[in-house]
Amino acid sequence: MQLYLLRHGETEENKSRFYYGKLDVSLNEVGIDQSKRAGELLKEIKFNSIYISERKRTRETAEFALNNGDLNLITDKRINEIDFGKFEGKNYEQIQKEFPSEYEMWNENWKEFAPPGGESYRQFYSRIKEFLEDILHKEQENVLVVTHGGVIRTIYCCVLEGNLDLYWKFSSKNCDISIIKYEYGNLFIDSISHVK
Repeated sequence: MQLYLLRHGETEENKSRFYYGKLDVSLNEVGIDQSKRAGELLKEIKFNSIYISERKRTRETAEFALNNGDLNLITDKRINEIDFGKFEGKNYEQIQKEFPSEYEMWNENWKEFAPPGGESYRQFYSRIKEFLEDILHKEQENVLVVTHGGVIRTIYCCVLEGNLDLYWKFSSKNCDISIIKYEYGNLFIDSISHVK
């Protein structure tokens, strides 16, 4: 199996460096262009399944990238971005100022701390891992997952045997395409491509 991971295109919230997962925002013009260019790299591949999160930025990315009108997208809430709760729509400095004690707890224990009304990284990891395990049990050749940067970096952690500290060792830029291969019971990162 080849599992293609496509991060959604740029949004204004990305550009402003806001924390957002649950906020449902659209691509900006740059994000639309990135999605179309990603589509050029994917156009020769016949996908058995295409998964998107519940957020419209992933649906828009898939539609602009694959531009064939009959996509049969499968929405799966397990590949939504992490829910930042009351931190949503705020940048690092705003969080530090408005939630000083929560900010300290977040820094001290980022894996277990959940922002007010949000989820912890440990909870986030569990649902991503469950999604990945389900996908690997399907006997399909090519699967596309259009999702979010945090989800993709978490899938890398799953591939690297659950080492959560490696989450911070990877970048995931808008419309990056990663290929994860699953062969003979072995899961590995085959490539990561940046859309120019």
